[in-house]
Formats: sequence, structure tokens, C-alpha cells
Amino acid sequence: MTNRGHKYPGLWINFEAGEGAGKTTHQRLLAKYLKKEGFLVNFGREPGTTLAGEQIRKVLQDPNLPKLNPGTEMLLYVGAGIEFFEQVLKPALERGGIYLTDRWRDSTKAYQGYGLGIELNLIDTLTKFSCGGTYPNITFLIDIDAELGLSKISGHKFAGNRVDKIEVRNLDYHRRVNEGYREIARQNPDRFKVIPYIDRNPDKMQEQIRKHTDEFISEHGLESRLARI
Repeated sequence: MTNRGHKYPGLWINFEAGEGAGKTTHQRLLAKYLKKEGFLVNFGREPGTTLAGEQIRKVLQDPNLPKLNPGTEMLLYVGAGIEFFEQVLKPALERGGIYLTDRWRDSTKAYQGYGLGIELNLIDTLTKFSCGGTYPNITFLIDIDAELGLSKISGHKFAGNRVDKIEVRNLDYHRRVNEGYREIARQNPDRFKVIPYIDRNPDKMQEQIRKHTDEFISEHGLESRLARI
């Protein structure tokens, strides 16, 4: 039996990916599916969701704002995560609900660790500090080639139709990020489920995501224990 990842009665499912993989789409599709099954489901993005988190997200991503030192960037992601965990995620898990996150600290390790060269052990320490050692029950990594993923990004988020400060980084950076994700998944096989990206076939990918989620719920006897609508 795989580990539960935390002490709370709820179920935490996280989605990770490099750019352009469609993880947010799959987060929403899984939320819709689980709600139809009668579970109490909420979802959010990180950084973001809280008022402070959304402001931090803007500082981190808006290309019209100054570029940040890599260490500052990493610490802001961790800080936004503390607000998110304490205000939103932990209460949902304490209620026994299912919470689906669009990124967590695995993103920090991939993007700021493997991508920018921040010490990985430092990120691990700050991750544990930021959430009291709590980790997702399941992390779905949508594994996409960096070049293909970047080709699917269109500027629409900021003034001047510009992409964010992370997306605009060069291909070598994004290759390091994606390979970093693969290494994180190899090191955490109990928690990670790698979903190979299938171009123009999201239904096949979502089928794998739902199957693994259903199996986890059944394996841990959560059908009758998770909160219901």
C-alpha cells in the first residue's frame, strides 16, 4: 500500500508539469469527475488562490515588473505556499474533503532548483517548513517535451499580450526544469504518477488520471471516509 502523505482525513491531489502540458485542464476535469461521484471537492492554484498569494504571483510572473534574484524568486514561491497551505489547503483536508492543487513545491524544486541552480536541499528544508511536513497523496506529473510545450503557449496574460517571466526563459532552462521533474518523480515513486503527454488526446490522459485516483481511494478505503456533497 502506498503512503498517505499526511495525517489529515482529506485527500490531496497535486498536478505538476512543464509549460504547455495542460495540467490546469486536467485538474478541472478531475474535479468535475470527483464531484459527480459525490465527493466534496475544491481546487486552487499555487502561487495564488489567497489574496496575498495572487499579489505574490503577479510580482513573480508579470513581465512588466522587475526581474528578481533567483533566491528572492524561490523564497516568494515558498511564502505564497505558506499562505495557501494555512488558509486554504489545510482547512479543506481537515474537513475530509478532496483538494486539487495546480502546482506545489515540486514546481519550486524543478523551476528554481534544477532550472536556476538553487540548492535542492535548501528547497527541501523550506518545503517541510512551509507545510509542516505535509505532502500530496498523489502527484500527477504530465510529462511533455519542453520544445513542444513551449510551442503551445500564447501570450495573453499580461499587458502588451506578453507571456510571463517564467515562460519567456530559454529552451535550455525549460529542458532542465522538465528533466528535473522526471528526477523528482524517480525519487518519489510512491507519490508520483507520470502521465506521458499525448498530443491532441486529453481524454486518454484523463482516463489514466481518473483510474489512478479511483485505485488510490479504493486502496486506502476512503470511499466512505471522505466528505460528501
